[in-house]
Amino acid sequence: MTGYTPNEASLLTGLPLTAVRRALEDDAVPSRRVRSGRIVQRIISSDGLLCLKLEQLGVGRLPLAYRRRIYRAVLAQPNIPQLKESEAVIIEVRRARTDLKSAMTSYKKAHAMVVEDPEIMGGTSVIRGTRIPVQLVAEMRSQGASVEEILEGYPSLTREHIALAELYVQAHPRRGPKAQTRLPRGARVIARKAYPLKRA
Repeated sequence: MTGYTPNEASLLTGLPLTAVRRALEDDAVPSRRVRSGRIVQRIISSDGLLCLKLEQLGVGRLPLAYRRRIYRAVLAQPNIPQLKESEAVIIEVRRARTDLKSAMTSYKKAHAMVVEDPEIMGGTSVIRGTRIPVQLVAEMRSQGASVEEILEGYPSLTREHIALAELYVQAHPRRGPKAQTRLPRGARVIARKAYPLKRA
């Protein structure tokens, strides 16, 4: 599949998922619908991501008609450094492109770190070179576990592994009812702690 899901777009641009979906529903940013079984999902191109990043940087505050015109101009010439909408409104396209490139570099590293192999824990997404589920690491962080506590329990991990695991799971949240992630074979519980869930 070529392109990015709304979850990935939210992660890469820093725009809240609700704002991403609203921009797509308003046809402010172009997307296409892709069917996978019974699921129909909107997919966003790289140029569409650039428009969403501009949305996050402030263009989203403008009226819808202005935003559509700006994004049409950006899509027509995505490599321009600036877009002058008026004497008072100058869009810094180069900054948006630079920020997006940095976010995509980290996201590609997160993707490269994750392995899904039927021979490893039945195809569960694990951190490359380990049997540690990426979802488990992200869940521990979201429930309040510190990086140091995770490293103590899983010495084969690094700080970068943990940061990239959180990044990956933000773009690929678990679907359906939340279930407890299985521990990798040979793992042992070194401590039991209850971490209060963070309220939104």
